[in-house]
Amino acid sequence: MKSKFLLVCGLISAVAFGRAAFASDRMRLVSVPLDMPLDDTQALGEQFLEGLYQGDYGKNMADNVDGYLAGNVRSSGLVESPFSHIDTVLKDGRRLELWFSSADDGHKTFGIHLDTGYIEKPTRDFKLAVVEIQSAWGKPDLEFSPADAGGAQQIEVFVDHTMPKDRLVLVAARLPSVEKLSPQDMNHFWESDLRDYARVLGDEFRGAIAVLSQQNGKLVGEQILLLDLVRARTVFNLGSGK
Repeated sequence: MKSKFLLVCGLISAVAFGRAAFASDRMRLVSVPLDMPLDDTQALGEQFLEGLYQGDYGKNMADNVDGYLAGNVRSSGLVESPFSHIDTVLKDGRRLELWFSSADDGHKTFGIHLDTGYIEKPTRDFKLAVVEIQSAWGKPDLEFSPADAGGAQQIEVFVDHTMPKDRLVLVAARLPSVEKLSPQDMNHFWESDLRDYARVLGDEFRGAIAVLSQQNGKLVGEQILLLDLVRARTVFNLGSGK
């Protein structure tokens, strides 16, 4: 066990060096990062949530996937039960949900979920969609295609390499290899909930999960989730994890 841990430390050091160019930036989905406070009197760095919606910080954010909120919101509203979250519908029909931690934790984003839904008339190249995600977040730390999907689905998991090094090493050590995943976990990963993620990916997982579906080389569905399970535990009982 000790040798495995040391090996992971070495791998993390190598990956961190390779990603040094954007180590100071946060992973973002539609411009929103993890840890963003709901309260618009509280900033993350020098940014406020309302400013992201208003476009105060431009449209050139490193490590951002799938566009920006500014000028693209059809409707948006805060829901406070069973936990605080913002439901946003974008002008192109995609749905964005921002999930916030407990009041004691400062109501900060622990989940950013983008649902594209089924695309009846697909035009976007599937491989290009994958490349666009990886160009922002790097190569996935876990990648597989469920056998039951017959090649129509690809799942990519990205560890947040901007975490403090001690947590990064822990999260990477707990992330399973493809060979360690059961067929059931792979085939049903697309419909997993937070408890499943804690069990499969580790209870301190922080990063991104992308589920992409294709037909004839075109993207027909996409779900992407930025997730911090430590913050999620401030509002949910996720079990013991691993």
